Amino acid sequence: MPHLHPVVVHFPIALLSAAIILDASGVFLKNPVAIRSGWWIFLAGSVTLAITVGTGLWAETAVVIPPAAKDVFGAHEQIAFVASAIFSVLLLWRIGSRTAIPPANRMVFLGLYLVGVVLLWMGGLYGGELVYQHAVGVQGLMH
Repeated sequence: MPHLHPVVVHFPIALLSAAIILDASGVFLKNPVAIRSGWWIFLAGSVTLAITVGTGLWAETAVVIPPAAKDVFGAHEQIAFVASAIFSVLLLWRIGSRTAIPPANRMVFLGLYLVGVVLLWMGGLYGGELVYQHAVGVQGLMH
């Protein structure tokens, strides 16, 4: 079961990337339907991000990380924790604003949101490097 991480990891990246597009377009175009849709996708992305971090921590106990991949793994993990912290703050902030984009600090909110999404992409790049260049979690080919 520790191999669930590769199954779930794509959901928060896709959902939170789509959510920021909806939310930003909703703010700039003054479209409440886009913001409401963005909220639900943001919520799903935040939940799947928590699941992804949990499965990543679980996977860490079941894979061998070669010495050459230690720095890449460290960067992957640190980026995931920072992104998770950002999205946790944004989730609580948005709940406190009754699921709306906070009107007084929209640009700060959207800026943090963008930083979080970019960090998710960077974490995905490092995760891909772990698998495709260092074969972390990959079993050998059977002949």
